[in-house]
Amino acid sequence: MVRPTIYKTHQARVQAAREERHRHYQKCREVILAKRHQSRKEKKSCQDNEPSDDEDEPMETLQDCIAAVKYAKDDFMTYVKAPRRFFDLLVDEYSKTMPDPEVCPTGNGDKSVFERAITSLEDFLDRANRGLDGILQMCGVSDEWRAADGICRFMREMIGMVEDILLRLAEGGDGELLIAFMGNELWYQEYKFPV
Repeated sequence: MVRPTIYKTHQARVQAAREERHRHYQKCREVILAKRHQSRKEKKSCQDNEPSDDEDEPMETLQDCIAAVKYAKDDFMTYVKAPRRFFDLLVDEYSKTMPDPEVCPTGNGDKSVFERAITSLEDFLDRANRGLDGILQMCGVSDEWRAADGICRFMREMIGMVEDILLRLAEGGDGELLIAFMGNELWYQEYKFPV
């Protein structure tokens, strides 16, 4: 048999739940406060022991947020220079690590070339995302946020292009990457980079 309905309206259910939480808090008040106090104490001691990082400081103004995105973009473009050329150089650097097929026909090149590139690009993206989040919190979806989001989206796409190369390597090794490269099937080869 189904339990009978005690509260007929949504408001009555909300009020009953509120009263139940209040009764529980009054009953366990000392324990709850002791846990909160201990948690705050541990958090404060952890913050005192850690060295302060400029990256962990909150951004206070819209200009700080915009500057964070701008500096991340500038550093990103200094690292990448020309996007298409950047990928060609990455593939070239990888090809230099590929073993001779006559000596080691099943060997593959060093994938860490692409993994290091992803790590570097993700660092730039993290910095830009901090500024993007600050802009969103201060202004909501605005023209500044849209511009910063476009920058972050391009950075994410660049990371995706490197991951596409790694995916080709995971699927079929050097042979699959070579076939995709020669057939201009890699994402970065099909992408229309801004001029």
